[in-house]
This record gives sequence, structure tokens and C-alpha cells, in this order.
Amino acid sequence: MSRIAQSILPSWRLFLHLAWAVWWGGIFFYAVVVVPIGTEAIGSIEQGFITQKVSQVHNVIAIAFLVCLAVETARTRSRLIGILTATLAVNVLFLVRWHSHLTGLLDVHDHSVSSGFYQQHAVYLWLIAFEWLLGIIAPLVLFVSRAEMDSGEHRTG
Repeated sequence: MSRIAQSILPSWRLFLHLAWAVWWGGIFFYAVVVVPIGTEAIGSIEQGFITQKVSQVHNVIAIAFLVCLAVETARTRSRLIGILTATLAVNVLFLVRWHSHLTGLLDVHDHSVSSGFYQQHAVYLWLIAFEWLLGIIAPLVLFVSRAEMDSGEHRTG
């Protein structure tokens, strides 16, 4: 490994972990703290309209994290990270598509939802739950892959 790569690597690893923390921590904090407090303070429908906008931002953050994972996959050539990246990418694509579908069921002017919204929303909640689960697995995969890579570097270098 070149001297430049050795000096950049710790910063990249820190950035990768911070990107994970923003992405996964955002899901966790919003679901556990913001949604219940917002629902209690302003009601579930109003909170839902806020969540609709926040979800758009979260999807952008998820895509940014996916880019980081893709870079890490290319850098380490790790199959585990590649599988995580591909699985998360597919889930995010479904989330973005389903979010667009749900947005079509909202009446922004009346702040109301169509009759079938909540059944459709259940699908979105399962997709978010799967994304959250992938977020728990992500640091394990990154850590295991890093340990494998480091042990390989140690043996060869």
C-alpha cells in the first residue's frame, strides 16, 4: 500500500463510519423519538405529512451512504460489503418507488389521506424495518471485512 493510501485510509474509515451513523442513526432517532413526540403534539395525520418530507431527505442520505459503500466495496473487493451494498440498493429503490406511490395517496391541500393509504403504508414500514436491520448488520460486515483485509495485509506486508 502506498504512503498516500496509508495516510488517507484512517480518514476514509472514519468518514465511512460517520456516514453510517448519520444514515442509520437518523432512521433510529426519527422512529423512536420524533414520530411519537410529533404524533402526540400535533396528531398522526399532521405528523405523517412531516414524515413524508423527512423521508425524502432520508432517501438522499441513504443514497449517499450507498455511494460510500460502493467505494468501500471497490476499495476492499469484499464480497460481504458488495452483498450489503446490493441488498441496501435494492431496498432503497423499493423505498423511493413506494414513497412516490404513497405521496400520490396524500391530499396536501386538505391534509388527508385516501382510504387505502394505511394498508399501503404498512408495506413502506416493512421496507424501512428491513433497511433498519441492514443498518445493524452494516458495521458488522464492515468490521469483519476490515479485519479480514487487515489480516491479509499483515500477512503479505
